[in-house]
Amino acid sequence: MRLLFILLILPNLLCGQDRSRLESARLQYAAGEYAAVVQTLRLGRGLAKEDTEAALLLAVSLFHVNDLTAAKTELDNLIARGGGDLPLARFYRGRVYHAQNLFTEAMVEYKKFARTLDQSGETWLTITTLLRNVDNGLRASGGTEQILVDNLGPAVNTPGDEFGPIPSPSGNGRVYFTAHSSGLGGPEGNTDILVTSASGDGWVSRTSLNPLLNTPLNENLVDISQNGNRLYYFRGETMMNGDYLVDTFRQDNTTELVTLAVEVPFSGRTRDVTPFFSADDAVYFASDRPDGYGGLDLYRRERLADGTFGPSTNLGPTVNGPYDEICPFVARNGRTLYFSTNDPEFSIGGFDVVKSFRVINGDGQFTLPENVGLPINSAGDDTHFRLAPDTFTGFLASDRKDGYGQRDIYAIYYPTARLEMQ
Repeated sequence: MRLLFILLILPNLLCGQDRSRLESARLQYAAGEYAAVVQTLRLGRGLAKEDTEAALLLAVSLFHVNDLTAAKTELDNLIARGGGDLPLARFYRGRVYHAQNLFTEAMVEYKKFARTLDQSGETWLTITTLLRNVDNGLRASGGTEQILVDNLGPAVNTPGDEFGPIPSPSGNGRVYFTAHSSGLGGPEGNTDILVTSASGDGWVSRTSLNPLLNTPLNENLVDISQNGNRLYYFRGETMMNGDYLVDTFRQDNTTELVTLAVEVPFSGRTRDVTPFFSADDAVYFASDRPDGYGGLDLYRRERLADGTFGPSTNLGPTVNGPYDEICPFVARNGRTLYFSTNDPEFSIGGFDVVKSFRVINGDGQFTLPENVGLPINSAGDDTHFRLAPDTFTGFLASDRKDGYGQRDIYAIYYPTARLEMQ
């Protein structure tokens, strides 16, 4: 979430070199090149101290490159020297507090920013959503269970995008995930299926799962069957132009794997996304089908006795709403459903992991979701939640501000076994 800003420029206060540097920083910011903005403005000694726009550009860019401490320092300095009348300085100080789970402090700054707005338009919707997020954060801060969420580190995560972690069904400590293939011999920007494993010193360097499986197209890991014999993935030029496939790891020769179409006719073209194949009784997925409640909804297709699947059934209004619901995961007990939603009724910020329960003795409906709380969720997007077979460990993808860049893979360590996995 990013707000663009335009400030009055006072060129008579800046020398020609500083004006040129500020113009470069503006262009870099507009292109989303935040690290370049930081470098450009820091090369101009004193520029951020002399010019309000430069100071704000630097502070906001530091926020976007995940340097919260430096961003907070710049914002504090800007507000202290008279920038308190600059609403966006308050807004981004609120964003810093929000990312640090300082929800009361974030609420104060967001409210100061809100008082400067007309109560209409996209910016008003943004700030009211953020105020609901921090209120949810306050209510989610009362948990007593000592859960640890840990970034898998630089051997796995990069400034690029890593997502979709799936722990090995055999419980051997391996984790499979999707990431950009940069540095692994693949085309720049394309995605491949990668693997890492736990060691005594952390996590080993990521490697390609199989050079025959990864191609010059995009391969995104979707699921692995409970017995570990079937790997489900998406392959295509884009997420809207490709196919869901299943690999059984058989080879007809040394240069090609045997790849099959999945049993369920999913399609990226109809926005059937983030399917979960490993539940015993059904396949779950997200889609924006016209019978939904708005945005992406969660659906299930029941497994029939003859091995086929029944029709797609929306999970209903207790699970789905006008926002997006994605990344379903069903625990071993067959009743506990985890997924991610950006509905501000539940979210601390962006997409949050929530859980619901299927009422077996009723009509198959699900209970109202509950936020799983901190520290699993954050002010960022928290998605692709999975519990591991050991019942004490989980994984998710998150773009929270303590990461290395875009989304990173995180491990979740519980102090007690998850009963739904037993």
